[in-house]
Amino acid sequence: LFLIIHLRAFWFEMHWGEIGLDANQNKDLYTVVITSFKQWWYTALYAVFMVLLAFHLTHGFQSAFQSLGLKAGKYKDLIEKSGKAFALASPLLFGIIPIYIFLFI
Repeated sequence: LFLIIHLRAFWFEMHWGEIGLDANQNKDLYTVVITSFKQWWYTALYAVFMVLLAFHLTHGFQSAFQSLGLKAGKYKDLIEKSGKAFALASPLLFGIIPIYIFLFI
């Protein structure tokens, strides 16, 4: 669901949307992003999906190493801690963008 909403809001608009041009005659993607994230419901939905993505990445990161047979022995703790750090950092950093735009721009 997130991919469909995200691609519709940004990728589809970039290719086929009725968007204007910036000062350098490029498509004005800045305005598309700002317009999307100035809507409270879209920003909230995006933040919720980032939380869900964190859960997904926590499982996926560790499962990838387990599938390869590498999540064993002395590397098990490192893989689990690295997986949790990656799973929290990525969605957190991507989630900050819409919240910042909504609150400060």
